[in-house]
This record gives sequence, C-alpha cells and structure tokens, in this order.
Amino acid sequence: MLQKKIIHEYVIGIGSNQDSAMKNVETAFEFLKQKFDVVVFSDIIPTRAVGMQVDCVFLNAVAKIKTSMTPVQLKLFLKEMEKQMGRIPHSEDVLIDLDIILADGRVVHEDYENREFIRKLIEKVE
Repeated sequence: MLQKKIIHEYVIGIGSNQDSAMKNVETAFEFLKQKFDVVVFSDIIPTRAVGMQVDCVFLNAVAKIKTSMTPVQLKLFLKEMEKQMGRIPHSEDVLIDLDIILADGRVVHEDYENREFIRKLIEKVE
C-alpha cells in the first residue's frame, strides 16, 4: 500500500543586518522559490535589533512555504542555506537568519511571542 506524502506548512522568519541586507533577504527569497513549490512572501520591513550588544537595523520578512520536509529536515536545510550565503554562527553581524516560526500552525520559535513585527508580517501571508 502506498503511503500518502504529508505536506507541512511552515512560516520562516528571514532577517539580515548587513549593509547589503536587502540583497541578502532577496537572495534568501530566491533560494526558497527554487526549493519549494508554494511560497508566499511578506513585505520586507526595517526593525531595530532586539537583544543584541550592537544597535543596528535589521531588514525582516517572512515566507510561508509548503513541503514534505519534517521540521528537523527543514531546519537543517535552512542552516545549510545560511552557511552557503556566508553566515558566521553566533556573530552580531547577521548576513542572513532563517528560522522556522510556525509549523503547521503551531508556534515553534520564541520570536513569535517576543517580536510583534513577526506577528504582523505573518498576518500578511495568511
């Protein structure tokens, strides 16, 4: 008997605080469009850094995707994507940050609760 492939819906937070932040976020959009069939992007908005030693501006967005990847598989893919784009882990200089915020409608990242702008961006893709 054939097993039906389970399709999950995720919302991914995207951010960058580099001088080339707009290019970085747009490059992340392109990576996601190439990998996933269904992708909806929010606007890209500027926000002040939260919880960092440096005072800087981030550009942030969210993407809603559908995939058969499990949350663990998707997280590994996103971390590899960050690495390919040149991110240095644990650096305050964030070339690109990609985090799963919602998985099948469930909150899986603290940014959802701690950052109002994330909730507002998610409203734009729902």
